Amino acid sequence: MSTGELRELPTDRRGMVYGTLIAAYICLILLTNTVGTKLFNIELPLVGVQTFPVSVLCFPFTFLVTDIVSDIFGPKQARYFVVLGFLASLVLVGFVLIGLAVTPAPTYVLSEAYNQIFGPTWRLFFASMTAYLLAQSIDVSIFHWIKKKTGNDKLWLRNNVSTMFSQLVDTFTVFFVFLYKNPEVFSGGVIDILKLVLSVYVAKILIAAIDTPFCYAGVWWVRKYLSEESKDRSLA
Repeated sequence: MSTGELRELPTDRRGMVYGTLIAAYICLILLTNTVGTKLFNIELPLVGVQTFPVSVLCFPFTFLVTDIVSDIFGPKQARYFVVLGFLASLVLVGFVLIGLAVTPAPTYVLSEAYNQIFGPTWRLFFASMTAYLLAQSIDVSIFHWIKKKTGNDKLWLRNNVSTMFSQLVDTFTVFFVFLYKNPEVFSGGVIDILKLVLSVYVAKILIAAIDTPFCYAGVWWVRKYLSEESKDRSLA
């Protein structure tokens, strides 16, 4: 090996897993606060037409990530993810405000649409971050409270129960803070918001139930992947 050639470092599997989970978590948070704000209707059997935000497709998976992190790395690391998500959203809002403040180029034909979409940023940020901090903190706390009672068994129980309570807090908080008496983005009243909360909450719970096998698979794979690193080090 020449003097100027760097020796390849051994793979840090723990760092790779941790970094991948952070990237996935931050990506889901930013998607929730941007494309996730759009409302759409879908007709469901028995219940008819229901309204959902696009965030219902991505935000529930943030709880999957924090549950995996909680089970593998512990509650402190899961709460660190929550803080990172908050800071990433704060950076997003900062640049959105800069984008609203700068003078658009004469050739930019989407200036009005840009302002309409990103104009209610402060209320959206306050609503989503209030709900986010409450829900994620509750999720981590309940998850580890159940784990203390049951040990390493019953991952399905702590995964689902923690998500059910936290998603209820999140859904109720974000919709009422963001939509109530906010005609720029929502023309309905309290009953309409409650209907939206109920339909979205049910959808989130169904997604949470569906992601339980993925939680098991994620925890199993991460433990296996990290244990292989320990074996490699012991043989080195």
